[in-house]
Amino acid sequence: MSRLRSLLTYSLIRVGWWLGERLPLRTLRNLLEGIASLGYRVDTRWADRVRGNLGLAFPDWTPERLETAVEQAFRYWGRLAAEIIHARDARGVEAEDTLRVAHDAMDQALARGRGVLILTAHIGNFELLGRLVARDDVTLATFHRQFKNPYFDTFFHRDRESMNLLRLGRGAGVREALRLLGRGAMVAAPLDQNQRPGRGVFVDMFGHPACTSTVLARLSLASGAPVLPVFGIWEGDDIVPVVGQLIEPDGPDSPAFGLDGRAERVRALTARYTNEIEAVVRRYPEQWNWVHRRWKTQPDDAVKEASVQTTIVAA
Repeated sequence: MSRLRSLLTYSLIRVGWWLGERLPLRTLRNLLEGIASLGYRVDTRWADRVRGNLGLAFPDWTPERLETAVEQAFRYWGRLAAEIIHARDARGVEAEDTLRVAHDAMDQALARGRGVLILTAHIGNFELLGRLVARDDVTLATFHRQFKNPYFDTFFHRDRESMNLLRLGRGAGVREALRLLGRGAMVAAPLDQNQRPGRGVFVDMFGHPACTSTVLARLSLASGAPVLPVFGIWEGDDIVPVVGQLIEPDGPDSPAFGLDGRAERVRALTARYTNEIEAVVRRYPEQWNWVHRRWKTQPDDAVKEASVQTTIVAA
């Protein structure tokens, strides 16, 4: 993308953002959901991708059930954008009450003194949840890829940082994450995106091998920090946290307990994290990012067999 094109695109986005801030949230939601629904009807390429992924995960769904989920998946992207624009309006006493279960679970885990790793996914309003659970007294940093548009990337992450949500990139981001965990901070990572060959391990998701990042397992083993599953789900007009049980990197309750070798332990932990994501996606299938090509990278037969064996061990 050329610099001029990037600047023009960013300018249009900023104008839309500015206008969106001045509309009531409900009005903006309806508007952007309507636009997203129109996109579902016009852009058949993206709709076909969502349809194919849903069919892969839920082969027993009827055509009517599948089509309803496809359109809803598009509408939720419009809703997500509207709520991010109005993120500051979501803070308050009512939000604190709704988020209490997440804050309590995080505080209990932080009390152990090893920091906390947050397992999350691109489901519901994952972006808004991060901004809401971030607090002045506890650092929350997330792994997040850069946007292709450098102007929007700078704006978006400055906006996140203004709500105490920090960004970690690749490479040096892992070292920074370990440093933050050593200081008793929280580090979040969405673990539901496909990885290129050689950048992840294959674990089972919806009965199919999915190439998955090992960053969370490696950080947990290196720091001793437990992993807390937290997902931001829509219930009516509210964003509600769904919180799972702590996953320890070692000890009798760890999925890696009794396994020899670091690679085997990393794979077992990653399989467990993926099971947590699959469970919440099964409960709220329309709220997950089905546009992403989760199963794009596929293993050869030997790796596929090892993936199945690891899934059985980690179950």
